[in-house]
Amino acid sequence: MVKQLDDTDLASIDHIGLALWRAAQQWRNRMRAELAARGYPWHQGAAGEVLAHLGPSGISQAALTERMGLSKQAVQQLVDQLEAQGVVERVPDPTDGRARRIVLTELGLADFAERNRVKRAIERQYRERLGPEAFEALQAALAKLAD
Repeated sequence: MVKQLDDTDLASIDHIGLALWRAAQQWRNRMRAELAARGYPWHQGAAGEVLAHLGPSGISQAALTERMGLSKQAVQQLVDQLEAQGVVERVPDPTDGRARRIVLTELGLADFAERNRVKRAIERQYRERLGPEAFEALQAALAKLAD
């Protein structure tokens, strides 16, 4: 049986999920724009999302697919795009002869370092805007919510 709906059920509400999503989108858009302005244009497209899951030691293509929550084919296409731009390369996985590992090229490592610089700059601005105590409290609260 369907519950009878009233105005309270159908009212649009501001909620914490929406606030978190807006803040995350703002951060993400800022990262993308900053990196593109610094000479790393692939962050403006979907392929740039791959790099959020890829560190200096690389990752197996299977693990990357799992982390991104996309189909194997979709991840493969995104990796193909980054590979064509010289950001990543596929190499044999030393632990599994049948598998491939996605690793950063020299350009990819430069991108990784630049992403860290941009992240630190954004965090500095957030810390200045909120104040050190509020910033630390925010980090702690987000970590608790993520548990």
